[in-house]
Amino acid sequence: MSALLVTRRGSINAWECDQWGHMNVQFYLAKASDAQAALAASLGLGPSRLRQAGQGVLTVADRILFKRELRAGDTFCVHSGVRGIAADGTLDFASRMTNTESGVEAASFETRARLVDLTSGQALGWPDDALARARELTDEHVDVPPPKPMAHAQPPVRDLDRLILSYRGSIESWECEEGGIVPPRFHIARFADCANHLFRELGLNKASMRANNLGSAALDYEIDYHRPMRVGQVVETRSGMLDAGEKVFHFFHHLIDSSSGELITSIVVAALFFDLVARKSVAMPEPVRARAERLIATSLS
Repeated sequence: MSALLVTRRGSINAWECDQWGHMNVQFYLAKASDAQAALAASLGLGPSRLRQAGQGVLTVADRILFKRELRAGDTFCVHSGVRGIAADGTLDFASRMTNTESGVEAASFETRARLVDLTSGQALGWPDDALARARELTDEHVDVPPPKPMAHAQPPVRDLDRLILSYRGSIESWECEEGGIVPPRFHIARFADCANHLFRELGLNKASMRANNLGSAALDYEIDYHRPMRVGQVVETRSGMLDAGEKVFHFFHHLIDSSSGELITSIVVAALFFDLVARKSVAMPEPVRARAERLIATSLS
C-alpha cells in the first residue's frame, strides 16, 4: 500500500450499529468522508484554505463495496489515494477500509469529487499546487482494484407516484457541513431509513424477521449526487425493486426535493438476507420473492 496514505483510523461504536448488529451504512460513508477530507488536506486543500476561499470539495458520485461486516468494538484503518484526474475536472479517489485486528478488508470506496464555489455552486478548477500533488499520488492502486460495472444502471425517473414513498422529512442544520451542504452520510442515512419501508412492501417486518433470525446487509452501492442538499429543504424518497435473484436482490431509491420535484440523489443497492446467528447469507424466502416480482413489474413499467 505504499502509494496509499493512511487517512482514517478508529473503532466502531455501539451507537453506529443497526438492528442487525453491524455498523450501519451511513457510518461507512461518514468514515470514508473523513478519509477523503484528510486526502484533500494532503493535496493542500485543508479546511482553513477552503473556508477562506468560500470553496468546498463536493462528492458527485460514490461506489461502495461492502465486503465484511464491522461490529461494535472493531478497530479499522482507511488507506486512500488518487485514482486519476478526469477531463471534466473531477478527481477520482480510491479508499480501502480494513479491520485492523483481522486484517480483512471491510469495504472499498470509489469517489468522484469536484471543487465548487459554496455560494453559487459553480464548479471550479483545482489549484495548480493541488493538481501537482494529486499527480504525485495518482496510481493504479492495485490494493484497491476498481470494481466491475454495477449489475443494474440507475433507473430513469418516470412516474414517481408508481413507486413506494419510503421517506419524507426535512434537512436540519446539524446535518450540514460548515459550508452549509449535507455530506454523503446524511444522504445515505435517509436511504437506510427507506429499507424497512421497502421490506414491509415485501411482507417483512421487524417481528417476522427476528422470529426467523433474518437480517439484511448491503453488498454494493452506486450513488449519484445530482445537486447539493441544504438546510430547510423538505425531501422525500421514492423506491422500487429491480430484481430478485436466489440470494442477491437489487433495488433503488430516488431522493427528491418535495417542493421543486428536482432529483437530488439516486442510488442502486445490491443486498441480501442473512442468518443472524450463523452470520451467513440465506436465500430470499419464496413468499418475499413473489411480492418482489410484483414490485419489479410496477417499478420498471
